[in-house]
Amino acid sequence: MEKYKTKSGDLTPYALACGYIQQTEGNGVQVTLWHEGGPCYHVRAHNFTTHQRIAWESSYRLSDCRKIYRRMVRELTR
Repeated sequence: MEKYKTKSGDLTPYALACGYIQQTEGNGVQVTLWHEGGPCYHVRAHNFTTHQRIAWESSYRLSDCRKIYRRMVRELTR
């Protein structure tokens, strides 16, 4: 599994390029990090209780999207 997870538990760039999706759910909110196949990574937060998208952020840098993902998980799912 060392190809797919980092020491911190995040998916590796290889895993994201292979189509794996990192997501966390809590309080009716799902936060998702994925790679679309091009140069861009996406982070989306969706509230399934109200059926509304909360946020959708994109970046060419995985490190930026990881920071956004962690912030959204911390603020929205706990």
